[in-house]
Amino acid sequence: MGNRGAKEMHGLVVGPFPPPIGGDTVLTANLFKSRYWRDHGARLERVDVSPRAGIRVPDERLHRRDVQRGARILSEVLWKLPRTDFVLLWGNSRFISTVGLAIVCACAALRRPVFVKPFGSSLGERISHTPSPWREVILSVLRRSTRLLPETHSLASEFVEQLTLPKERVLWLPSFLPDTALGETRPARRFTGRCAFFGHVKKEKGVFDIVEALKVRPALSCDFYGPLLDRDREAFLSEISKTPNLGYRGVLESSQVRDAMRRYDALLLPTYHSGEGYPAVVLEAFASGLPVVASRWRSLPEIIEDGVNGLLVPPQAPQRLREALDRLAMDAPLYEALSANAFERAKSFSESSIVDGVLIPNVESALRRGGVRE
Repeated sequence: MGNRGAKEMHGLVVGPFPPPIGGDTVLTANLFKSRYWRDHGARLERVDVSPRAGIRVPDERLHRRDVQRGARILSEVLWKLPRTDFVLLWGNSRFISTVGLAIVCACAALRRPVFVKPFGSSLGERISHTPSPWREVILSVLRRSTRLLPETHSLASEFVEQLTLPKERVLWLPSFLPDTALGETRPARRFTGRCAFFGHVKKEKGVFDIVEALKVRPALSCDFYGPLLDRDREAFLSEISKTPNLGYRGVLESSQVRDAMRRYDALLLPTYHSGEGYPAVVLEAFASGLPVVASRWRSLPEIIEDGVNGLLVPPQAPQRLREALDRLAMDAPLYEALSANAFERAKSFSESSIVDGVLIPNVESALRRGGVRE
Protein backbone atom coordinates (compact mmCIF):
# COMPACT_ATOMS: atom_id res chain seq x y z
CA MET A 1 0.00 0.00 0.00
CA GLY A 2 2.83 2.39 0.77
CA ASN A 3 4.25 1.95 -2.76
CA ARG A 4 2.52 4.31 -5.15
CA GLY A 5 3.54 2.15 -8.06
CA ALA A 6 1.77 -0.88 -6.68
CA LYS A 7 -1.72 -2.01 -7.58
CA GLU A 8 -4.44 -0.03 -5.85
CA MET A 9 -5.80 -1.85 -2.83
CA HIS A 10 -9.51 -2.11 -2.12
CA GLY A 11 -10.73 -1.95 1.47
CA LEU A 12 -14.23 -2.50 2.83
CA VAL A 13 -15.37 -0.58 5.93
CA VAL A 14 -18.25 -2.36 7.65
CA GLY A 15 -19.58 -0.11 10.40
CA PRO A 16 -22.21 2.43 11.48
CA PHE A 17 -22.41 5.73 9.60
CA PRO A 18 -24.52 8.82 10.40
CA PRO A 19 -27.39 9.21 10.87
CA PRO A 20 -27.89 9.05 13.77
CA ILE A 21 -25.12 11.32 15.02
CA GLY A 22 -23.09 9.66 17.75
CA GLY A 23 -19.56 8.81 18.80
CA ASP A 24 -19.57 5.48 16.97
CA THR A 25 -21.07 6.73 13.71
CA VAL A 26 -18.88 9.84 13.57
CA LEU A 27 -15.74 7.80 14.26
CA THR A 28 -16.55 5.37 11.45
CA ALA A 29 -17.24 8.25 9.07
CA ASN A 30 -13.93 9.90 9.99
CA LEU A 31 -12.11 6.61 9.44
CA PHE A 32 -13.70 6.18 6.01
CA LYS A 33 -12.83 9.66 4.76
CA SER A 34 -9.31 9.84 6.20
CA ARG A 35 -6.90 11.14 3.57
CA TYR A 36 -4.24 8.68 4.69
CA TRP A 37 -5.91 5.82 2.83
CA ARG A 38 -5.52 7.70 -0.46
CA ASP A 39 -1.93 8.62 0.46
CA HIS A 40 -1.16 4.90 0.75
CA GLY A 41 -2.88 3.92 -2.47
CA ALA A 42 -6.06 2.43 -1.01
CA ARG A 43 -9.66 2.90 -2.08
CA LEU A 44 -12.45 2.20 0.41
CA GLU A 45 -16.02 1.06 -0.02
CA ARG A 46 -18.48 0.82 2.81
CA VAL A 47 -21.35 -1.19 4.21
CA ASP A 48 -23.46 0.83 6.63
CA VAL A 49 -24.69 -1.15 9.65
CA SER A 50 -26.42 1.74 11.43
CA PRO A 51 -29.92 0.78 12.62
CA ARG A 52 -31.24 4.31 11.92
CA ALA A 53 -33.84 3.72 14.60
CA GLY A 54 -32.73 6.31 17.12
CA ILE A 55 -30.92 5.62 20.37
CA ARG A 56 -30.76 2.05 21.59
CA VAL A 57 -31.15 1.14 25.25
CA PRO A 58 -28.30 -1.01 26.61
CA ASP A 59 -29.10 -4.74 26.29
CA GLU A 60 -32.37 -4.01 24.49
CA ARG A 61 -33.91 -7.21 23.14
CA LEU A 62 -33.48 -8.08 19.48
CA HIS A 63 -36.42 -7.32 17.21
CA ARG A 64 -37.41 -8.82 13.88
CA ARG A 65 -36.09 -5.67 12.18
CA ASP A 66 -32.65 -6.40 13.68
CA VAL A 67 -32.64 -9.85 12.09
CA GLN A 68 -33.72 -8.38 8.77
CA ARG A 69 -31.00 -5.71 9.00
CA GLY A 70 -28.42 -8.39 9.82
CA ALA A 71 -29.38 -10.42 6.78
CA ARG A 72 -29.17 -7.32 4.58
CA ILE A 73 -25.72 -6.42 5.94
CA LEU A 74 -24.35 -9.92 5.52
CA SER A 75 -25.61 -10.24 1.95
CA GLU A 76 -24.08 -6.87 1.03
CA VAL A 77 -20.73 -7.84 2.54
CA LEU A 78 -20.71 -11.19 0.72
CA TRP A 79 -21.48 -9.42 -2.55
CA LYS A 80 -18.57 -6.99 -2.16
CA LEU A 81 -16.04 -9.29 -0.47
CA PRO A 82 -14.64 -10.97 -3.64
CA ARG A 83 -13.58 -7.50 -4.92
CA THR A 84 -12.04 -6.57 -1.55
CA ASP A 85 -8.47 -6.95 -0.29
CA PHE A 86 -9.07 -6.21 3.40
CA VAL A 87 -12.00 -5.57 5.72
CA LEU A 88 -12.32 -3.11 8.61
CA LEU A 89 -15.15 -4.34 10.84
CA TRP A 90 -16.26 -1.62 13.27
CA GLY A 91 -19.19 -2.31 15.60
CA ASN A 92 -20.67 -2.50 19.07
CA SER A 93 -20.44 -5.65 21.16
CA ARG A 94 -23.84 -6.95 20.06
CA PHE A 95 -23.10 -6.59 16.36
CA ILE A 96 -19.65 -8.15 16.58
CA SER A 97 -20.90 -11.14 18.58
CA THR A 98 -23.71 -11.85 16.08
CA VAL A 99 -23.49 -10.72 12.44
CA GLY A 100 -19.84 -9.82 12.87
CA LEU A 101 -18.96 -13.47 13.46
CA ALA A 102 -20.37 -14.46 10.08
CA ILE A 103 -18.37 -11.67 8.42
CA VAL A 104 -15.14 -12.84 10.09
CA CYS A 105 -15.80 -16.41 8.92
CA ALA A 106 -16.44 -15.22 5.36
CA CYS A 107 -13.19 -13.21 5.39
CA ALA A 108 -11.26 -16.22 6.68
CA ALA A 109 -12.75 -18.47 4.01
CA LEU A 110 -11.67 -16.08 1.24
CA ARG A 111 -8.34 -15.29 2.94
CA ARG A 112 -9.14 -11.60 3.36
CA PRO A 113 -7.50 -9.84 6.31
CA VAL A 114 -10.18 -8.61 8.70
CA PHE A 115 -9.59 -6.06 11.46
CA VAL A 116 -12.23 -6.08 14.18
CA LYS A 117 -12.74 -2.97 16.30
CA PRO A 118 -15.33 -3.20 19.10
CA PHE A 119 -16.65 0.17 20.22
CA GLY A 120 -16.60 0.87 23.93
CA SER A 121 -15.45 -1.56 26.59
CA SER A 122 -18.24 -4.13 26.92
CA LEU A 123 -17.38 -6.88 24.40
CA GLY A 124 -15.32 -8.89 26.87
CA GLU A 125 -18.08 -8.71 29.46
CA ARG A 126 -20.68 -9.73 26.90
CA ILE A 127 -18.62 -12.75 25.87
CA SER A 128 -17.94 -13.74 29.48
CA HIS A 129 -21.66 -13.69 30.26
CA THR A 130 -22.59 -15.69 27.17
CA PRO A 131 -23.52 -19.30 28.00
CA SER A 132 -21.24 -22.04 26.76
CA PRO A 133 -20.93 -23.46 24.11
CA TRP A 134 -21.86 -20.24 22.23
CA ARG A 135 -19.13 -18.41 24.17
CA GLU A 136 -16.56 -20.84 22.78
CA VAL A 137 -17.94 -20.33 19.28
CA ILE A 138 -17.50 -16.56 19.60
CA LEU A 139 -13.93 -16.90 20.85
CA SER A 140 -13.06 -19.45 18.18
CA VAL A 141 -14.26 -17.11 15.43
CA LEU A 142 -12.53 -14.04 16.89
CA ARG A 143 -9.26 -15.98 16.90
CA ARG A 144 -9.58 -16.14 13.12
CA SER A 145 -9.53 -12.36 12.76
CA THR A 146 -6.31 -10.69 11.63
CA ARG A 147 -6.36 -8.21 14.50
CA LEU A 148 -8.70 -7.33 17.35
CA LEU A 149 -8.56 -3.58 17.94
CA PRO A 150 -9.89 -2.73 21.43
CA GLU A 151 -10.12 0.99 22.10
CA THR A 152 -9.23 0.74 25.80
CA HIS A 153 -6.26 -0.78 27.59
CA SER A 154 -8.57 -2.56 30.01
CA LEU A 155 -10.41 -4.35 27.21
CA ALA A 156 -7.10 -5.32 25.58
CA SER A 157 -5.98 -6.90 28.86
CA GLU A 158 -9.34 -8.62 29.28
CA PHE A 159 -9.09 -10.19 25.82
CA VAL A 160 -5.68 -11.67 26.58
CA GLU A 161 -5.78 -12.46 30.29
CA GLN A 162 -9.38 -13.56 30.82
CA LEU A 163 -10.58 -14.69 27.40
CA THR A 164 -7.17 -16.15 26.38
CA LEU A 165 -7.23 -14.60 22.93
CA PRO A 166 -3.78 -14.59 21.27
CA LYS A 167 -1.76 -11.62 22.47
CA GLU A 168 -0.20 -11.10 19.06
CA ARG A 169 -3.67 -10.62 17.57
CA VAL A 170 -4.73 -7.90 20.03
CA LEU A 171 -3.74 -4.31 19.21
CA TRP A 172 -4.84 -1.26 21.19
CA LEU A 173 -6.46 1.21 18.79
CA PRO A 174 -8.19 4.14 20.51
CA SER A 175 -10.61 6.60 19.02
CA PHE A 176 -8.98 9.44 17.12
CA LEU A 177 -9.51 13.07 16.21
CA PRO A 178 -9.28 14.33 12.63
CA ASP A 179 -6.08 16.29 12.15
CA THR A 180 -8.20 19.34 11.32
CA ALA A 181 -9.62 19.28 14.87
CA LEU A 182 -6.22 19.86 16.45
CA GLY A 183 -5.18 23.49 16.61
CA GLU A 184 -1.66 24.68 17.27
CA THR A 185 -2.61 27.17 19.98
CA ARG A 186 -4.97 26.74 22.91
CA PRO A 187 -7.86 29.19 23.21
CA ALA A 188 -7.62 31.43 26.27
CA ARG A 189 -10.05 30.19 28.91
CA ARG A 190 -11.35 30.91 32.38
CA PHE A 191 -14.14 29.22 34.30
CA THR A 192 -17.35 31.26 34.32
CA GLY A 193 -19.67 28.37 35.13
CA ARG A 194 -20.85 27.65 31.57
CA CYS A 195 -20.92 23.86 31.11
CA ALA A 196 -22.16 21.60 28.35
CA PHE A 197 -23.17 18.00 27.76
CA PHE A 198 -22.77 16.46 24.28
CA GLY A 199 -24.03 12.97 23.57
CA HIS A 200 -27.08 10.74 23.69
CA VAL A 201 -29.44 12.32 26.18
CA LYS A 202 -30.41 9.38 28.37
CA LYS A 203 -30.23 8.58 32.05
CA GLU A 204 -27.25 6.20 31.69
CA LYS A 205 -25.18 9.16 30.51
CA GLY A 206 -25.87 10.94 33.79
CA VAL A 207 -28.08 13.73 32.44
CA PHE A 208 -30.43 13.58 35.43
CA ASP A 209 -27.44 13.75 37.76
CA ILE A 210 -26.40 16.99 36.05
CA VAL A 211 -29.91 18.36 36.60
CA GLU A 212 -29.83 17.40 40.26
CA ALA A 213 -26.37 18.89 40.76
CA LEU A 214 -27.05 22.24 39.11
CA LYS A 215 -30.62 23.03 40.08
CA VAL A 216 -29.39 24.46 43.40
CA ARG A 217 -26.47 26.35 41.77
CA PRO A 218 -27.96 29.16 39.65
CA ALA A 219 -24.46 30.57 39.04
CA LEU A 220 -23.64 27.40 37.09
CA SER A 221 -25.35 26.40 33.86
CA CYS A 222 -25.43 23.48 31.46
CA ASP A 223 -26.66 23.19 27.89
CA PHE A 224 -27.47 19.71 26.56
CA TYR A 225 -26.82 18.71 22.95
CA GLY A 226 -27.73 15.41 21.35
CA PRO A 227 -30.60 13.10 20.40
CA LEU A 228 -33.16 12.39 23.12
CA LEU A 229 -33.98 8.81 24.04
CA ASP A 230 -37.75 8.35 23.75
CA ARG A 231 -37.86 6.56 27.11
CA ASP A 232 -36.40 9.59 28.94
CA ARG A 233 -37.65 12.46 26.77
CA GLU A 234 -40.69 13.56 28.75
CA ALA A 235 -39.06 13.34 32.18
CA PHE A 236 -35.88 15.10 31.04
CA LEU A 237 -37.62 18.00 29.30
CA SER A 238 -39.93 18.41 32.28
CA GLU A 239 -36.99 18.61 34.69
CA ILE A 240 -34.98 21.18 32.77
CA SER A 241 -38.06 23.33 32.15
CA LYS A 242 -38.16 23.96 35.91
CA THR A 243 -34.54 25.14 36.03
CA PRO A 244 -33.59 28.36 34.19
CA ASN A 245 -29.87 27.58 34.14
CA LEU A 246 -30.41 24.36 32.14
CA GLY A 247 -31.37 24.09 28.49
CA TYR A 248 -31.76 21.56 25.71
CA ARG A 249 -30.21 22.85 22.46
CA GLY A 250 -31.01 20.04 20.03
CA VAL A 251 -28.82 17.88 17.81
CA LEU A 252 -25.66 19.16 16.13
CA GLU A 253 -23.89 17.89 13.05
CA SER A 254 -20.45 16.52 13.90
CA SER A 255 -18.85 19.49 12.10
CA GLN A 256 -20.68 21.88 14.45
CA VAL A 257 -19.56 20.36 17.75
CA ARG A 258 -16.14 22.01 17.80
CA ASP A 259 -17.56 25.51 17.30
CA ALA A 260 -20.23 24.91 19.93
CA MET A 261 -17.67 23.74 22.50
CA ARG A 262 -15.80 27.03 22.24
CA ARG A 263 -18.70 28.74 24.01
CA TYR A 264 -18.28 26.69 27.19
CA ASP A 265 -15.83 26.23 30.04
CA ALA A 266 -16.17 22.51 30.84
CA LEU A 267 -17.67 19.29 29.51
CA LEU A 268 -19.84 17.29 31.90
CA LEU A 269 -20.05 13.51 31.50
CA PRO A 270 -21.17 11.80 34.73
CA THR A 271 -21.92 8.61 32.82
CA TYR A 272 -22.62 5.10 34.01
CA HIS A 273 -23.35 3.77 30.52
CA SER A 274 -22.44 0.06 30.45
CA GLY A 275 -20.52 0.23 27.17
CA GLU A 276 -18.46 3.35 27.84
CA GLY A 277 -14.99 3.34 26.33
CA TYR A 278 -13.11 6.44 25.20
CA PRO A 279 -15.97 8.77 24.26
CA ALA A 280 -15.16 10.82 21.18
CA VAL A 281 -16.74 13.84 22.84
CA VAL A 282 -14.04 13.77 25.54
CA LEU A 283 -11.34 13.96 22.88
CA GLU A 284 -13.21 16.82 21.18
CA ALA A 285 -13.34 18.67 24.49
CA PHE A 286 -9.61 18.14 25.05
CA ALA A 287 -8.87 19.55 21.59
CA SER A 288 -10.82 22.67 22.56
CA GLY A 289 -8.94 23.01 25.83
CA LEU A 290 -12.03 22.08 27.86
CA PRO A 291 -11.46 20.22 31.12
CA VAL A 292 -13.85 17.28 31.54
CA VAL A 293 -15.75 16.60 34.75
CA ALA A 294 -16.75 12.97 34.46
CA SER A 295 -17.53 9.89 36.48
CA ARG A 296 -14.82 7.49 37.55
CA TRP A 297 -16.35 4.78 35.40
CA ARG A 298 -14.96 1.90 33.36
CA SER A 299 -12.09 3.14 31.16
CA LEU A 300 -12.60 6.88 31.56
CA PRO A 301 -9.69 7.17 34.05
CA GLU A 302 -7.39 5.89 31.29
CA ILE A 303 -7.80 9.19 29.43
CA ILE A 304 -9.13 11.59 32.09
CA GLU A 305 -6.54 12.00 34.85
CA ASP A 306 -8.11 13.38 37.99
CA GLY A 307 -6.60 16.76 38.79
CA VAL A 308 -4.50 16.74 35.60
CA ASN A 309 -6.78 17.23 32.58
CA GLY A 310 -10.15 16.92 34.33
CA LEU A 311 -11.91 15.95 37.51
CA LEU A 312 -13.40 12.54 38.30
CA VAL A 313 -16.34 11.93 40.61
CA PRO A 314 -18.20 8.76 41.62
CA PRO A 315 -21.01 7.73 39.25
CA GLN A 316 -24.56 8.68 40.26
CA ALA A 317 -23.28 11.24 42.79
CA PRO A 318 -24.81 14.66 41.95
CA GLN A 319 -23.44 16.30 45.09
CA ARG A 320 -19.88 15.29 44.20
CA LEU A 321 -20.39 16.63 40.69
CA ARG A 322 -21.55 19.95 42.16
CA GLU A 323 -18.54 20.05 44.49
CA ALA A 324 -16.17 19.48 41.55
CA LEU A 325 -17.66 22.44 39.69
CA ASP A 326 -17.46 24.59 42.83
CA ARG A 327 -13.77 23.67 42.99
CA LEU A 328 -13.20 24.91 39.44
CA ALA A 329 -15.02 28.15 40.24
CA MET A 330 -12.83 28.82 43.28
CA ASP A 331 -9.44 27.75 41.91
CA ALA A 332 -8.45 29.65 38.76
CA PRO A 333 -4.88 28.21 38.61
CA LEU A 334 -6.29 24.68 38.77
CA TYR A 335 -8.69 25.41 35.92
CA GLU A 336 -5.88 26.89 33.82
CA ALA A 337 -3.69 23.82 34.40
CA LEU A 338 -6.52 21.40 33.55
CA SER A 339 -7.25 23.30 30.33
CA ALA A 340 -3.60 23.32 29.24
CA ASN A 341 -3.14 19.62 29.98
CA ALA A 342 -6.39 18.66 28.23
CA PHE A 343 -5.22 20.48 25.09
CA GLU A 344 -1.90 18.62 25.15
CA ARG A 345 -3.58 15.25 25.80
CA ALA A 346 -5.65 15.60 22.62
CA LYS A 347 -2.50 15.36 20.49
CA SER A 348 -2.07 11.72 21.56
CA PHE A 349 -5.26 10.84 19.67
CA SER A 350 -4.56 12.49 16.33
CA GLU A 351 -5.61 10.96 13.03
CA SER A 352 -1.97 10.92 11.91
CA SER A 353 -0.80 8.93 14.94
CA ILE A 354 -3.73 6.46 15.08
CA VAL A 355 -4.75 5.89 11.45
CA ASP A 356 -1.46 6.57 9.67
CA GLY A 357 0.82 5.50 12.50
CA VAL A 358 -0.92 2.35 13.76
CA LEU A 359 -3.81 1.06 11.66
CA ILE A 360 -2.50 1.43 8.12
CA PRO A 361 0.93 -0.12 8.89
CA ASN A 362 -0.85 -3.16 10.33
CA VAL A 363 -3.06 -3.45 7.25
CA GLU A 364 0.00 -3.20 5.02
CA SER A 365 1.78 -5.87 7.05
CA ALA A 366 -1.17 -8.27 6.77
CA LEU A 367 -1.34 -7.79 3.02
CA ARG A 368 2.39 -8.43 2.63
CA ARG A 369 1.96 -11.71 4.48
CA GLY A 370 -0.20 -13.03 1.69
CA GLY A 371 -3.73 -11.76 2.22
CA VAL A 372 -3.91 -9.85 -1.05
CA ARG A 373 -6.13 -11.20 -3.79
CA GLU A 374 -4.46 -11.84 -7.14
